[in-house]
Amino acid sequence: MLTATEIRVGNVLRIEGKICKVMTQEMKGTGKFGKTVHIKLKCLEDGHISEKVIRAEDKVENVDVLNVKMQYLYRDGDLFYFMNMESYEQFTLTAALVGRQQVFLKENVEIDVMFAGDRALSIDFPKIVELKVVSAAPSSASDSNYKEAELENGLKILVPQFVKQGDGVRVQVEDLSYLDRVTRKSI
Repeated sequence: MLTATEIRVGNVLRIEGKICKVMTQEMKGTGKFGKTVHIKLKCLEDGHISEKVIRAEDKVENVDVLNVKMQYLYRDGDLFYFMNMESYEQFTLTAALVGRQQVFLKENVEIDVMFAGDRALSIDFPKIVELKVVSAAPSSASDSNYKEAELENGLKILVPQFVKQGDGVRVQVEDLSYLDRVTRKSI
């Protein structure tokens, strides 16, 4: 158990029976009126975001989690198959648990999966990935600064007019947005 003042970003807590990860934490108030802790939580079971206000002296249940290096094997319908790199044991995760970032999974890629006991909670995707543009509309002199491009994983995102087919781009995994173009100097 943790007191509310001990809660930190990244903690995994059991709140109202659901396992949640702390996204943001802020302490407010004074000694006279009592301190409160304002936290933003992401439910690891269904992905919903919520906010809670907890009095400083209240206690919450801390959940012990373990990050396990897994290898993504394949997808069969709504199930994703992973293999533990140490024990070679296979696990399945549902599409709902993997979330919309599932487009970033490639066969044989190693990725961290968060477990509480023997139950998988979430996948720890990298923050930024580099992908190749497979098709992009030609640049135009329209009012828009952006155009749609399709990436090698099938994801369609908005990119600046100067990005063309064959370019590499960096994409932010959390919100599926364009960051910048990858430039490589040839030797």
